[in-house]
This record gives sequence, C-alpha cells and structure tokens, in this order.
Amino acid sequence: MLALLLLSIIISSSATSGFSSSIINSSSAAATMTMPKNHKQQYQKDAAAYQDFTSSAVDFSECHVRNGLVTATRSVRDIDTNSRRSFVYNIPLASPSLAAPPMELPTKIKARIPSPSGSQLAVLVEESVPSDIEGKGQDTKRHVMEIWTNNGHHLAKRIVLPSSVHGPVCTDFAWFGGISWNPDETALVYSAEVNKPKTSSYFATSKGDDEKDDDDTNVGGQYTLGVGKKEDWGEKYGTTALLALFCLNVSTGKIGVIENVPACTNTASQTTDGNHVLGQPIFSPCGKAVVYTGWDAGGGGEMPRRLGAIYCYHRPCQIYSSPVSQLLKRLETDNTEGDKDDKIADDDFVCITPNDRLSRSPRFSSPSDGVAKLAYLSHTKGFDTHNGCMALHTSDWCMTKGSVMDGTKKVVVDVVTLPGERGDEGKISGLGFPGLFLNQLSDRCFSPDGKFILTSTQWGSVLRVVSISVDDGSVTPIKFDMRDGDNRDEAEPSQQFLCFTEDGGAIVTQSECNYPTMLGSLPSTFLENIEGGISSQVLAELPPAATSSFSSLSSSGSCFKAGSGYSYKIMNILPEQGDVKVDVSSILLLPDDAGDEKLPLIVVPHGGPHSATPTTFVPSYGYLCQHGRYAVLHVNFRGSTGFGQAALESLAGSAGTQDVLDVVAATRAAIDTGLIDPGRVGICGGSHGGFLAAHLSGQHPDLFKVASMRNPCINIASMVTATDIPDWCYVETLGLGKYEWDNFRAPSKEENDKMWDNSPIAHLQNVKAPTLVALGMKDRRVPPSQGLEYFHSLRAKNLPTKLLVYEDCDHAIDRVVSEADFWINTKQWFDKHL
Repeated sequence: MLALLLLSIIISSSATSGFSSSIINSSSAAATMTMPKNHKQQYQKDAAAYQDFTSSAVDFSECHVRNGLVTATRSVRDIDTNSRRSFVYNIPLASPSLAAPPMELPTKIKARIPSPSGSQLAVLVEESVPSDIEGKGQDTKRHVMEIWTNNGHHLAKRIVLPSSVHGPVCTDFAWFGGISWNPDETALVYSAEVNKPKTSSYFATSKGDDEKDDDDTNVGGQYTLGVGKKEDWGEKYGTTALLALFCLNVSTGKIGVIENVPACTNTASQTTDGNHVLGQPIFSPCGKAVVYTGWDAGGGGEMPRRLGAIYCYHRPCQIYSSPVSQLLKRLETDNTEGDKDDKIADDDFVCITPNDRLSRSPRFSSPSDGVAKLAYLSHTKGFDTHNGCMALHTSDWCMTKGSVMDGTKKVVVDVVTLPGERGDEGKISGLGFPGLFLNQLSDRCFSPDGKFILTSTQWGSVLRVVSISVDDGSVTPIKFDMRDGDNRDEAEPSQQFLCFTEDGGAIVTQSECNYPTMLGSLPSTFLENIEGGISSQVLAELPPAATSSFSSLSSSGSCFKAGSGYSYKIMNILPEQGDVKVDVSSILLLPDDAGDEKLPLIVVPHGGPHSATPTTFVPSYGYLCQHGRYAVLHVNFRGSTGFGQAALESLAGSAGTQDVLDVVAATRAAIDTGLIDPGRVGICGGSHGGFLAAHLSGQHPDLFKVASMRNPCINIASMVTATDIPDWCYVETLGLGKYEWDNFRAPSKEENDKMWDNSPIAHLQNVKAPTLVALGMKDRRVPPSQGLEYFHSLRAKNLPTKLLVYEDCDHAIDRVVSEADFWINTKQWFDKHL
C-alpha cells in the first residue's frame, strides 16, 4: 500500500499535463519522470522514517480500573489497510511488569463500559447480519449490547437493540454520546439516534384490502429535509440529527425511551426538525433520575439552522434531570400488559441550569449523609467564539428526593479573564492560572472523599493535571514527572488525568514533543501533599507498533528513539500591538547535532483558531524535525485556548491581522536565537492555520518563502453561506456580537467587503512562495472551492504550486493513507523549495 502511495507521489509530482506543465520547469519535470535512483531511494527513506514516527505514537482512547487492573485501549495507524487498529492492554497496578501481551480489539466493538463495582461489563457491538437471517434481501447492521458478568469473564446476555425502537447508538463519547450504569447495576442509559419518519413515494403501490395502510407514513416525504432527509450537525456529524435517551434493563432486555424530556425529542414521528439533541447521560447516585445535556436543535430559539458541532464548544446547551423510577419499574418485568394505557408516568423533567447559556458534562460524587455533589462545566453568558474558558459549578443532590436541592448552586471556579488574576495557583512556564480550558470532565473526576475534583486543562502551551477544592475553589497543579532524572529542569511535559484508582490513587499520562505518551499512576496519598512534588509510577512505556509492511522497524536506520533526535523549548514574547497584552507562546523543535549550522524553519500556526498546540508528541512534526532536519515552530497566538478569556476573545474581529502579527513576532524571535537561517523560513498549517499560511505568504512574502496548507480558508466572503460554521465568518472578521443566533441570513454588502478585506485572497498579488495545497473533497467546514480558488489563482500567476486531492477525506484529512501522503509530500515540498 505504501509503495503504491509513493508511486502516486512520484507520478503527481512529475506529470507534464494537468496541474504542473506550466508550473515545474521542463528539466525538473523530465528528471522526475525518469525517477533517478537517488530520488527513489529518498522516497523510500522518507516513507520508512514516517513509518518510524507514526509507529511510535501512543494514542489512548479509553482507560478504566477494575479490581486492581488497569485496562487501556491504544489506537494504532495501519497504512496497509488505511485504517486504525485498537489494542487492549491489561496492566496490574501492583506489578506492572506482569502485564499480559496486548489483545487486538475487533472493529465491531464500539464501547466497553464497566459497572461501578467492576463486576459487570457492558460491551456495545455493531455486527453485520446476513440477509438469509434477516430475510431482507441484503446484509444489515445492528447494535447488540453484551452483558459480561463475573468480573467480565462470563458472557451472560446478548441484547439486540431493535431498529424499530431507535437508530444507531451514539458512540461519540467526546461530545454527544454516553452510556452509563445505574448504581445497582441493573440498567443502562444511553443516547441513540431518533428514527426518521416513515416515508413513501407518491407512486408507491397501495396495499390490499386485507392490509392496513400505515397512517404515520409521510407520502412523498422521502426527499424532504426534516422528514426523509435529516438535518445534521455538519462536519463529522453527517449521520447525526436528533438524539434521544433510552434505558435498558440488563436482565429482561427491555428497552424504554425516556419521554419526560425537553420538547419530547423521541416523538419525531412526522419530522426531525426542531427540538433538542440529548446526550452525555448519567444516572444519579440514587438511581431515581437521569441527568444529561440537551443541545438546542431548534427548540430553544437559537438554532434556526443547525450549525457544525465538532470543535464548536459554544453551541447552546443546558443540563436537565428526568425522573425514571417508573420507567425502570416497567422494564424490570417481562410482562407487557398495561404498559400502554395504565402506566404511571414519571414526573416532568427539570432544567438544572436555566440561567446558563452553556452547561455540559454532568458528573456526580459519591453520596455522604444523604447528599451527593453534582459538578458540571458552565458559562453563564456563553461566548461567540468556538471555544472559551469554562467555569466549574456544583449543586447538592438529595438522595431521598432524587433531585437538585434548591439554593445550593455554587461557582467553584469562575471564568478567568487574564492569567494569574486569581493569584493563588502559581505559574507554569511563566504563566499564571489562565482558567479552565477543557471540553469534558473525566467520568469519575471526584476524589473518593468528594473533597476534590481532578481534571486536565490547557495551561499556556502545556496540558496539566489540576486539583480543585470543592470547598473553596482553590486550584493546584499536580507536580510530578514520570521521567525524573538529570537535565529535567527545562522540561515542560504535558500531562493528563484519566481516572481514579480504587484506593484513591490516579491514572495519568505524560507526553513531550520528543517523547510518546507514557501511562502512569499516582499513589493513594498524592492529594495529601499536592503542594510538593509527587512520586509517580510508570505503568507502561509502550513500544512502537508497526504501521506498515513497507519496511521493518528493527532494520530501519532512522528509527525514532524516544527522548532523542530532537529537543524542544517554550518561548514567550509580549506582543507590541493589540489591547490585550498576554504572552504569545511558541514551542520550538530543534534537531540534535546542528552544531553551527543555521537551520531552515517551518512555522506552524494551529487551526481553530480557538485551540492550542501543547507540548505533546505529534509524529508528523517529529518526522519533519528529526528526519527532515528542520526547526519547527508551533505558535500559540492570541486567540488560543489556555491564556485567559480576554486573550482568546481579542482575536474576534481581527482575524488576518492580530494573529498574523503574532506569528510574525514569534518567527522573528526564533530567528533572533541565532539558530535559524532567516532566508529559509516556510509556513505550514491546516484550516485556520492554512488561512494564516496564505495570509503570511501574501502579507510577508519576503519572510515566508515556501508554504504548505490543508483545507485553507481563502475567501471568507465566498465561504460564509457554504460552510457549516457561518458564525465563524461573522465573529472572526466583524467581531463579538455580530452574528445573529436567532436568524440566518447572507451578509450585507458592507459585511461582505469586510470579510474580503480579512481574507488571504486580498493579498494574492503579493504571493511569491511555492505553495502546496491539500484538499479533502468531503470537507463541510471549509468547502474545497476555497483551496481550488487559491490553487488556480496561484497557477495563473505562474507560481510553483501543487494540488493534492483526497476524495474520501473531510476537513481533517485524517484517513491514515491520506495523512501519510500529505506529510511526505510536505517534507518533499520543503526539501525542494526551502
């Protein structure tokens, strides 16, 4: 597979028709067509090195602890099959060296959820059913919930989740999805797709006299949006329209929909328009209610058109509670008599956060004296930007009544405007506490005694684990280092909290730019000494897992070795322009043994724009740095997460100006170190990073000599009504408060003019850099027409340019082979032009 990939690279770079006849001079094109031996050898070295780095990546997708055993799932790229494989590692906490070899997890297993005691395990399976079994003329897919008892060793029950009850179970546990056990481990609650209304053609054959026509069938509605066609949530969520909540009794196998919810989402018999999307469900510790997040899908007045959801953490949502005692009683028995007419209904739902525009990620503590704590992330006013600083709120939950106790809401940690303004948490990399920047709390984030909440948060250019006192809201970074030893004074690792152990310890990870993720643990006493250094135990430093048959890891001469080959350091500068003066933080990667050599530099502004690049291991950048011998500069410009809400919101209305100036200032600071060749500086970025790459090529053509970009936003004025995030176009160019959330309209002439002025296309005439453009043709975030517009415009200027077209990719271009193809092409593009 990778050999074919390389052949496609060779062909695309050497073709003399189509894209490149007027771009690459004839001598270089002819030389490439003959594919000299040294070129072929370089391609093979590049491919082998890329495999080395991607094979070393350690990406954990889930982790839990049961009976002293840590179970973690690792995701591994497989270039040969253009897919990802998952491997399960079982590691004894007491004796990590006795860990069993990993087992591959079949792709049909979509989720594994241990019960609170660890004695049961729910496994969600997506399986294909042969046509001769279903009798439908073709194979069908269905979801089955398997219940494993006896500490997960005995498959006791398989429960088919009927397609007549709901659509696919939502397994997007990073946002909408959720599966949770009740406290007595007899039932599960989960989020699943609401079935579309029944439709038929106008020309459907009428049924005979002995058959009843279905009164619910919507005749002629199969092509109508909101009926036969679902209105979805944009990029990555093309199959998600409306989600409802369902309870499953693991003994009887009966399933019931939770009906007492906002806008009765589950009753979409005639339309999938409006209402709410319900997700992130958990049982209350008393088992009498389900608490969940509900997103406005048209029923709340702020979503006249469903906008993109992924990476958009500002979509209006609130936390609700629905009593389920009566529903659970009905599910306990196999007897269905009386279920329809004389059932006792549960009480109505309650909105727990009626005054908060954004609330999500509900989590419970263990109860004490009849009361438990409910914690959740919130932002009362909300924000227009796609991400922002969140507050941590709590309320008391009455175990007897099964509801929130009035008057107990408390702001534990409020939104932070400027780093260090609270003045009580110390500094990391010279930056005071910037506030909480996270998308969700961990499933079990409360300490066993309920006094602390542990979470991970973006703190400047690093991820750090912090302990939050539920009593007084004090935030303390947990200080540990799994690589304790010499020369660690300058190290700035990124660390994350995964879960608590049964004795009150913690499972954590640690990663650095040149060191893949390690899995470790903190002792049960770590919360007693959080002010000082805490000893940590390494549970696993997982070895590379080969991602391709192209070359052997053991025989590769350029095999990546963790902690060597290149180094990194954080650089902070105070910007000169703008009203909010917060450090612009960058991470500089430098190949080892450069000596007196002045290194070429690749500058990488991140996408978002309201995200950040932390000091974690990313194989593609390690590949460019160590194998390509490039210095790499990640720039967290103002507007990034992890630097306070004021700095983040300062970018709104000035995209294409303030962020450009920040990247230029960071680049000049890197040059001033004396390590960089100022005449060999390139720019590389995706999405908003691609937007900045195009801007910098046009606004600073003498500084940035070469460019590579993925799905760049080029012309905001032509993108605004075609993207799934039109709000981004308004907010980032016109400013806060400029998008009408209760309305959908095209921009005015004046607004269009401003969008043009803030776009890279406005500076096209200045561009001199040879430019590589990569497009995912299924991108709904930044339509491919944006990159095509730029490519054709550059080609018309007779500039060296190259277009990579990935037909099956969306915005991220994250399919395994496409990702590999892009980064090898990028390295070769910089090799040639920088």
